[in-house]
Amino acid sequence: MTQYLLFDAGGLDLAAPSSLVKAIHEDLNIQAVAGTSHWFRGLAVAHGKLLPVTDMGAFAGRRSSSGRTLELDPSASIAGLQVDNIVGLSDEEADNVPLSDAENDALSVGKLTFSERAIVNKGRNHRVLDIGSLVQSPEFLNITEQP
Repeated sequence: MTQYLLFDAGGLDLAAPSSLVKAIHEDLNIQAVAGTSHWFRGLAVAHGKLLPVTDMGAFAGRRSSSGRTLELDPSASIAGLQVDNIVGLSDEEADNVPLSDAENDALSVGKLTFSERAIVNKGRNHRVLDIGSLVQSPEFLNITEQP
């Protein structure tokens, strides 16, 4: 059984397999990098190593996230995902749940990758984020500021 970390970013309720999250950081000192996209927050130092940090709300084409940073496990990628809130952990199985209008809008932007599987928690559908596809996507990897 997979355990999921439930969180929200930019008004989207999301979930990720907890095995892909190495740490949750409260206050990382993130240094902006000139010439990068508005959704790329910059670089931080975590556990003595550089950690590139992406604002998940802005990356999804929604409002900026301003909360904790999920440091991904190195088996997934060297990346930090800034989110708004951590809801908690869930041992529930992911169910097929139709996409909401907000989720369809986020998918139409073409940056987030998730399926119709969701963890239902307290009446909210936390959409399972495909971390592997996300961190390998050209949109995620190309942090250069677009004109």
